[in-house]
Amino acid sequence: QPLPPGDWNAPEVRYRVQWRPLEPALGRWREDTVGAPPVVVGDTPTFNPYEIRVQAVNEAGKGPEPSVIIGYSGEDLPLVYPENVGVEILNSTSVRVRWSFEVNSQELRG
Repeated sequence: QPLPPGDWNAPEVRYRVQWRPLEPALGRWREDTVGAPPVVVGDTPTFNPYEIRVQAVNEAGKGPEPSVIIGYSGEDLPLVYPENVGVEILNSTSVRVRWSFEVNSQELRG
């Protein structure tokens, strides 16, 4: 979430976003500095864990050292699609969606 303006302490807040594969031996920290979320990172393998740090930066300097969180790269498009999709209206704000699909091991992404 972006910082509220009352927490900026100086103009022009930006966000230093760093990421690397969870296993440090697999890669170095990469980074991008952006004015607001989101940050989209390409060329990553499907659904792999990453260490991620986000630090606020402005004209007065860097914010506190960020903690590391674990996030995952995105999932890929499915190789099979659901069949027998059905929707049941439960009330004015809820629905139940059901589906089925058959999949064999060649259709799973690893």
